[in-house]
Amino acid sequence: MIEMYSDDEKAQLMEDLKEMESLKVDTGDEGMILQDDLIDFIENRNGDRSDLIFRIELYTYAFKLFSRKEVKFDNNQFYVYLNDSLLEYEKIGLIKKDLDKFELVIEAVEENGEILINLIFTYHY
Repeated sequence: MIEMYSDDEKAQLMEDLKEMESLKVDTGDEGMILQDDLIDFIENRNGDRSDLIFRIELYTYAFKLFSRKEVKFDNNQFYVYLNDSLLEYEKIGLIKKDLDKFELVIEAVEENGEILINLIFTYHY
């Protein structure tokens, strides 16, 4: 498998998640807050692209969905390149529930002889 992050970087991201939970941060609202910030970025270009990319990756890590490439923005879409070929329906259901104003397309691609998954989120406005 292609790995975008080193083991140290993955460990740091998992530590960040544990820290969020230990501080009693309500991670249950993070998806909806993230959605609002993404829409504001897409519609008005408000916000920091790098911060949003980090937040999307941290959000997907909460579901143990790891990226193989950095999240990419393109107009009214963003792409999450997963380092896996299988998705659990329950995880996708939870993500769709949080990011319900986005259309989600799940794309299977062949990369270096492996079938991997991309999540493509589109906001229609």
